[in-house]
Order: sequence, then structure tokens, then C-alpha cells
Amino acid sequence: MKKLQHAIELGATMYIPATHEQLWEVTEGHKFPALKSVAVCLEDAVLEKDVQTAMVNLKHLLQRRADAPNLKSPAVFVRPRNIEMAKHIADWDLNRSFSGMILPKFTLHNLMQWMDVLPPNMNLMPTLETREIFDMGHNIELNQALKYDFHKTLCLRIGGNDLLSCLHLRRPKNSTIYQTPIGMLISQLSGLFIPSGFQLSSPVCEHIENTQLLIDELQQDMNNGIYTKTAIHPSQLEYIHQAFQVNAEEFQEAQQILSHDAKSVFKSHGSMLEPATHRNWAEMILRRYRTFGLSKHHCAHDKFIASSSSF
Repeated sequence: MKKLQHAIELGATMYIPATHEQLWEVTEGHKFPALKSVAVCLEDAVLEKDVQTAMVNLKHLLQRRADAPNLKSPAVFVRPRNIEMAKHIADWDLNRSFSGMILPKFTLHNLMQWMDVLPPNMNLMPTLETREIFDMGHNIELNQALKYDFHKTLCLRIGGNDLLSCLHLRRPKNSTIYQTPIGMLISQLSGLFIPSGFQLSSPVCEHIENTQLLIDELQQDMNNGIYTKTAIHPSQLEYIHQAFQVNAEEFQEAQQILSHDAKSVFKSHGSMLEPATHRNWAEMILRRYRTFGLSKHHCAHDKFIASSSSF
């Protein structure tokens, strides 16, 4: 099982139904080498009549992974259909063969039910996707409960399409999620949960062929402090990972901010830098660099590349 230290290592998390014919090839990283994390789904992606087949497939996959561990494969998460199914999967005693669980329809009201059925050492990704998430009073209480009463939370996933469905809406084909009523909600969730130490995963962009829309949305994700995103199609992986790369100017400034002999305030590339307030930003830049590398489109020159690659 691949152990993740930070949600940023998820990159683009791609969902795959547990009924998929190439489940092994995808989860092992053979089919899509760029994949950093994958969610084996038994919820929305599986029809009710196929649930039993999906469960058989999942158990076979986890047993095979337990017999042949591969630390170079993508991080594999399981999304159960409900709490009862999660308990059933946890009872298989194959928890070491996958990285964690994605918890659908997660709210303050079912938090303790999830708590009762899940192992305490498992990485969890609760999904915020129900009507309760529009209530900031609920979210404030949820934030406190997650901090003090819940298991290890790798990140909170934002279910954009389910939240839009609560409003009887679908995302327009030429609009980012931030141009819908969900945009303000995402900013509110970022402002509430990120300062408390939680990371967020941004919603899927389901309009697969509109690449520019995905790129624009990724920039807005990062403007909200979100550095991992759900992918609905393998063609999106490259664009998502490229968006999270660091350009040479950002990398250089992050190093300057974190330098032990940095001045309290100094100028760089036409901006004022202040380590006391920019340290968190600089640390995130270096996390992005270690995970996704430097953007080839912004490399200043060969000398700078050589010095940065030795970091």
C-alpha cells in the first residue's frame, strides 16, 4: 500500500467502476502511467444490479494486491456505496492492500456511524456533496468534529455535481464550477477547512473535450488553495498535473522566502516578499515542486534548472 503524507500527492484522482474489465491494469499503473491516485468506485458508477459483481471484483483485486504489493503503483482508494458496505469491506481484513476509503454523502450527522465501522489507521477522504454543505453552521460544527473526534482525514472531497443537483442545476458546458453558485461555496469551504489543517479536492470537470475550461478551472482551484482534483477521463491527467507544476520564478522566490538568512521584507521580480506572511505559500510551492516538478514552459535558463534540480 502506498502511504501518502499529504493530499497534494494525489494529483488527479481518477474514478474507475469496480466492474471495469481492466481494473488490475489501471490500478497497477500499467494502462495510464501518469496516474498518481485512483478511486475504485462502488457507488454512482455501479448500477444496483451490478453491485454483487463489483464487490466480488474488488475483493479479488485487493487479495491480488495483498499477494503482490507494488509500491510504484498509484495510490488506490475504495469508494463504498454506503456505511454498511464500508464495514463489509473493512471486515475482509485486506486494509493493507489499499490506501484508504472515500466516504460518500458525508455529514456531521453520520460522522459517528462512519467512525464506528472504519479502522483508525486508514486514510479517509470524506466527500462533501449533500444539501447540509450549504449550511455554514453545519460546516463549522463538522470542522470541529473532524479535528477532534474523527480518524485521520487525508482530504475533503467536494462533490460539485451532487451539490449542483441539490439546486436542480447542471454545470453549463462553457462555465467553470466557479461561475456557478457552487463557486462561492468552494471558497467558503476553503476558508473554513484549510486554516484548520485540512486539504480539499476540487470537483470533476465533466466537459471532457473543453480543455481550456479545465485549464481555467484549475487556475481558479489553485487561487482557492486547492491542489488536487478529481479526473473523469484519463485525457485530463496530463493537464491537471501540468497545472500543479511550479514555474522557475515561483520556485526561486519560495527558496528565498525559506532561506535562513532571508530579510524581513525584500523585492523580487517586481513584487515585495515578506517571509513572515509568505512562508506557508513558499512551503506549498516546494511541495508542488517535489510532487510535480518544474514547468517546462517557464524554465528561465539551463543554469537555473541545474541549480534547482539539486534541491
